[in-house]
Amino acid sequence: MVRQIIAGRVRLKLRVDRDMLLSGDPRYSGMTLVILKVINVGHRPITITHTGAKCLYPTNPFMLTDNQPALAREIKEGEYIVSILNQNDADLPSVDYWQVIDSRGKIHKLREASWFAHLKSQLKWKRAARSARS
Repeated sequence: MVRQIIAGRVRLKLRVDRDMLLSGDPRYSGMTLVILKVINVGHRPITITHTGAKCLYPTNPFMLTDNQPALAREIKEGEYIVSILNQNDADLPSVDYWQVIDSRGKIHKLREASWFAHLKSQLKWKRAARSARS
């Protein structure tokens, strides 16, 4: 029974490739791209609604809007979604983690920054939110 529960969980694999060139599509001609690939490696289908990145303090988070196929999209076992970002449009060294949000609101993460940088950034975000309320 425990094995069925574990096997039945939603499982996503996130992969980020930088410095990518895409040939054959005039929309991306001459661009260096960041490609976020979201793969369903579990047995249950899942609906993906948003992809993006949470950044270290003080850089604001951003969403990826160039998705193939378009979001919100249900992906079954073995299927994937590709999100594309022009590398020149984002401050990539400030990315704390890449995130994918499903239809239930769960955030699936791929950590980019070190745990220390993440912790320090979280404390600064909380301090800034507290001072904004005052």
